[in-house]
Amino acid sequence: MHTERIKRMAEDIEVSVKKGIADSKLAGACVGVYCEGRAVYEGAIGFADREEGILMKKDTIFRMFSMTKPVTAAAVMQLWERGRLDLTDSLWWYIPEFRNAQTAYGDKLIPAKRDILIKDLLNMTSGIPYPDVWCESQKCACKVYDEINERLETDSPMGTMEFCRRMGSVPLMFQPGAQWAYGASADILGGVIEKAADMPFDEYLRKNIFEPLEMNDTDFWVPEEKRDRFAQLYTWDNENGGIKTEPDPHLGMNDYLTKPAFISGGAGLVSTLSDYAAFANVLANGGVHPEKGVRLMGESTWRYMRTAQLTPEQQASVQWESLIGHSYGNLMRVLTEPNAFVTNAPAGEFGWDGWTGTYMTVCPEQKLSIVYLIQNCGAGVSDVIRKIRAVVYGAV
Repeated sequence: MHTERIKRMAEDIEVSVKKGIADSKLAGACVGVYCEGRAVYEGAIGFADREEGILMKKDTIFRMFSMTKPVTAAAVMQLWERGRLDLTDSLWWYIPEFRNAQTAYGDKLIPAKRDILIKDLLNMTSGIPYPDVWCESQKCACKVYDEINERLETDSPMGTMEFCRRMGSVPLMFQPGAQWAYGASADILGGVIEKAADMPFDEYLRKNIFEPLEMNDTDFWVPEEKRDRFAQLYTWDNENGGIKTEPDPHLGMNDYLTKPAFISGGAGLVSTLSDYAAFANVLANGGVHPEKGVRLMGESTWRYMRTAQLTPEQQASVQWESLIGHSYGNLMRVLTEPNAFVTNAPAGEFGWDGWTGTYMTVCPEQKLSIVYLIQNCGAGVSDVIRKIRAVVYGAV
């Protein structure tokens, strides 16, 4: 990028974020823009903890929630290219409780017509639900997550493999592969990775992703010496407007102050701007970090990872507003129709975001990545993100 464009881009990003803070949409943010692995802009704006007056810093630690999923997908890609698993393997080979999966139709249970495959987990076409109240399958998942929460502070918390086994008895939302629906598939992949790698899921990530990329602040909990950098969590204040503080935990996580028994491959990580940017830059540059010289996966594997995977039938069930103009694959969105999404980004851009407002997107065509981190529950792909995206792509 030209120096003048970078300067203008930085000013425009900061205007957009500060406007969001002034409108009480967020307390503060860390934003990074990277090209060919190098930072062209990094900024920390506003507060990490508004009530305590703690300023946002570039090393502030964030709950990543669903931005954990691309990391889990990368681990699966590594094991695939090393011959430890195949994407067409049946899930029950790794977690036997899924062998006789059933699908819920109202109050009736129908045997699954085929096995759930590893690729179904990666593409959210497994039928495995998240906890909710809209169908019988989701209600059954609620019971498992409720038990996780009930046992958090006991001497026998539910661990990763017990969670996977318990979810094996939860009826599916639909026949495997029949459609797309967001659910606990990435958490089940955590158990698959444990079995395929023959080591704890978090240990595998540490040895094969975090340590090579020097992601020293990325983990599933925050040790005592780092807690002064841990951002406050917020949520919408529907009564008074703006945002208010929100207590942990959610989706079976603990308060992040001790190592959890349940290592969530779908939502459990904490990280920082520079740490997650190191991972994003691998995704933007063919599976290798061009500055650090670290390759996480082969280029052919990377190419598969960033490719849309849904069939037309599965695509028809993708109804989220934030996914207009996108397909999905390997736990990430893939931009297929820029005009439908009303964006100046090119087709082939891909990435994901988290429930707490964390967001990552990468553009292989321009070897570009954007990381935007806040801590506001349910923030989604906000107008602030859309403005930052437009600013960055306008500058390249």
